[in-house]
Amino acid sequence: MVRTVAIVAIALCSLNSFAAPLTAGIEHVTVFTSGAELAQKVSLPLQAGDNTVVIEGLSPYINEQSLQIALGGGVIVQQYAFSTDYLSADKRRMNTAALEDSLKMAQDALQDAERRISTLTQMQVLLQTGVNTTLTANTGVTTATIDKNLQYFRTNALELSRQLDATKAEKTNLDKRIKALQQQIRENGGLKVNKAGIVTLELNSPKKQTITAALKYFTPRAAWYTTYDLNIADLNSPIGLLMKAHVSQTTGIDWQNARLTLSTGHPSRSNEAPELSTWWLQQQVIYRPRATYAAKNMVMASAVMDEAVAEEELAAGSIGNYVETTEQAISVEYAISLPYTIAGNGKEQMIALQEKQITDVSFAYYAAPRIDQSAYLVAYINNWSALNLPDGTANITYNGTYYGESRLAANNEEARVRLTLGDDPQVKIKRELTARNGKTSGNNKQVSYTYTTTVRNDKKEQITLTLNDQYPVSTTKEIQVSVSDKNTPATTENKQTGILTYQLKLAPGETRTIELSYTVKYPKDWQINL
Repeated sequence: MVRTVAIVAIALCSLNSFAAPLTAGIEHVTVFTSGAELAQKVSLPLQAGDNTVVIEGLSPYINEQSLQIALGGGVIVQQYAFSTDYLSADKRRMNTAALEDSLKMAQDALQDAERRISTLTQMQVLLQTGVNTTLTANTGVTTATIDKNLQYFRTNALELSRQLDATKAEKTNLDKRIKALQQQIRENGGLKVNKAGIVTLELNSPKKQTITAALKYFTPRAAWYTTYDLNIADLNSPIGLLMKAHVSQTTGIDWQNARLTLSTGHPSRSNEAPELSTWWLQQQVIYRPRATYAAKNMVMASAVMDEAVAEEELAAGSIGNYVETTEQAISVEYAISLPYTIAGNGKEQMIALQEKQITDVSFAYYAAPRIDQSAYLVAYINNWSALNLPDGTANITYNGTYYGESRLAANNEEARVRLTLGDDPQVKIKRELTARNGKTSGNNKQVSYTYTTTVRNDKKEQITLTLNDQYPVSTTKEIQVSVSDKNTPATTENKQTGILTYQLKLAPGETRTIELSYTVKYPKDWQINL
């Protein structure tokens, strides 16, 4: 009897040690520009003594060295092991197979409904034709016959109409179901997951208790990037800026109702500062490789992008209430207090992060009439780097009209961002060749050009115009170039590029004329690109 009790006790202990796997839920995800750190939690019911716990629901694509496990209740981790579960692929395939069976049944039912609609429609035509033929016969048609035919038509016509309406409604519902099933099958097949991550823990608990296990690890299969919406109402108002994050992940698991933090950091890069070593010169054998291949970003290599982007944006004016921005030593973090669900199939999720009113803005006109005789309205965002915003592409609207895209980057020579809003027909520019003289003396040829540029401001307010013109630059001593401004000296001159810059202020209705003359002297038997 004692032996029987001992055997039962051992069996109960074994059942406790090898309990069913527990699924860890997503608590928080920090997404970097390349990669993500996932924090997951799960409740562990433990018996006193040794316990074997299997936790599933982890990404199979993790950096195992980054895996951290935190336990409470005085529980000791004796050992743990990360592995992959290939049964999850079977579950996905079984689910997809069931969906495909349902799709086939719905498609068969749709075909049957379409056949019934066609038949009922033909029956209506035949019924109408038969009654018309009977009623229009020249002989043998009595009042009783007419009444009988009308009663027959009424009864059968109403029944056919009811059947036809019901069948059309059935067809509409089947169309919707087929589309839904096809979408779900695409969702299942969009990411070819063939494994899932699991971790097995050997634990020792001082007592029977339920504790929370916190797991944290890094995976390279996620990314985010920034885009902006810039709205310019008029030339006297600040520029409205909406910052948006595009998040995608192919970690093999869905991030259900997770709190997100988006970071501009790069944890997957080398943590070692570069060191210079001796640069040895030696003879090299030059060969032509058979082929070269560009490396692909691991995060996006397996991502299946869909043209339909899932959007989940916050209402304008409320974004700042849910996003906390923190400037770290080498990165900026955007912590979002609202939960988000990011599917693991590589589709982008767009999230609004910040809304700002940019006041340090100036507007001016720009023209380069040697190429294009139009004046372009340009907005300058000054001290862009001080805003500490990630680089990204911006969609620009001016007075409600879309004006295209522009790149916003802090690393530019002007330390400000220039946005071209379009040409203004009320600022008229005309550049024309007004004089050309040439002569040959000895072995040299000399050609002089004069270009006259006329600018007129037809607007009702004063404008500021930056106008660039250009003269040729010699690359050899045999070609000599001399330049003269006749009536309007340039504000600045770049002799390396030959670009002259004129800063002009034009009152309403004012016209300004600029003359540029230059002379080129070169050997007479040379052909040069003048």
